[in-house]
Order: sequence, then C-alpha cells, then structure tokens
Amino acid sequence: MLGLVLTGGHSKRMGKDKALIRINGITILDRTIDLLMNHSDQVFVSLRNDQANESHRSKYEMLFDDSDYKGPIAGIMSAATHDASSPWIIVSCDLPLLDCETINQLLEMRAEDKDATIFFNHETGIEPLCAIYEPSLLQKIKEKPEIIEKMSPQMTLKKMNINIIEPKNERALYNLNRMTPEIANIIDIE
Repeated sequence: MLGLVLTGGHSKRMGKDKALIRINGITILDRTIDLLMNHSDQVFVSLRNDQANESHRSKYEMLFDDSDYKGPIAGIMSAATHDASSPWIIVSCDLPLLDCETINQLLEMRAEDKDATIFFNHETGIEPLCAIYEPSLLQKIKEKPEIIEKMSPQMTLKKMNINIIEPKNERALYNLNRMTPEIANIIDIE
C-alpha cells in the first residue's frame, strides 16, 4: 500500500497554502503524512513543479502533478504513472480533522475487488480525496485517460465499480473549503 497526500492546489478560496496551515503547532501536511506513514509502505507528496523548493514539501518524497491534468486528478495521475500496480491511499491536504480511526476504517473495509473504496459524505456525496484507489482503477485511467470525467475525481469514480462506506466519524472528512466559524474554533488555526 502506497500513500499520497495531494498538495498541488493553489488554495485560492482559503487565501493561503492549506497544506502549511498549522493546527496545534503542526502543519496539516505533516499531520497527514504522519497518519499515512502508519498505514503505508511509502508516502509521497503530490505537488506542482513550482512548489518543488518549498521547505515542507521538499522534505518528503515528491511526485509532481501531471501537467496534462488539472486539480486533484493531476496528482492521482502522477500516482498512476509512478506505480499503477499498487493500491494507494490518496488523501487531500485539506482534511484537518482526519484521524487514525478513519484511516483504519478505510483499510478494514477495503474491497480489493472494486476499483476504489471511498467514504460517503452526507454533505457532498462520495469523498474521492480520502480513499483507496486500487490498481484496476489506476491502470484504467493511465491507459484510457478519456474516462476521466471533467477533471473531477468524484464524477470519474461515480462511473467506476466502487465500494462506498459510511464513516464512523463524519467530522474527520471535514474539508477546509467549507470553513465555518464553528469549525474554525475547533481546529484553532494559527
């Protein structure tokens, strides 16, 4: 099992680099890497070429986003290009409440015979950015990139054979793109 933290976004909605936001003294990137290190043989950071010298990202193994794609699909394609024969836990860098219990649940409920195992988020539908992508899916998108629907992992996964699971802790899937005052107080952004 390989791990990938997607950090190549421009963070336009947030106004600052989400991966480098500190919560209780640690960046979301470092926190997410630590979570995945406990469950993966090797963890990578997906990033844009112009982020290569950023000090936090550069201390990890890096995979550069495939420039033929946009958004999270660019990072997912970099994983497929790097190793489409291994399963990947793929997580975005904007899940500040992600926890070990949620990663454990994802692994325990993994269906290797499906293209992916993903959570269902009651606010947004399936959550493609905290999921296990199986080799079958990675090989499909690598060999036939035309199956990627509008550069959207969510729309693409809806067409695949996926294992959808209910999270025990829905708060763990809270995305910084949906910042509310209540959540801002909980995560105590520095």
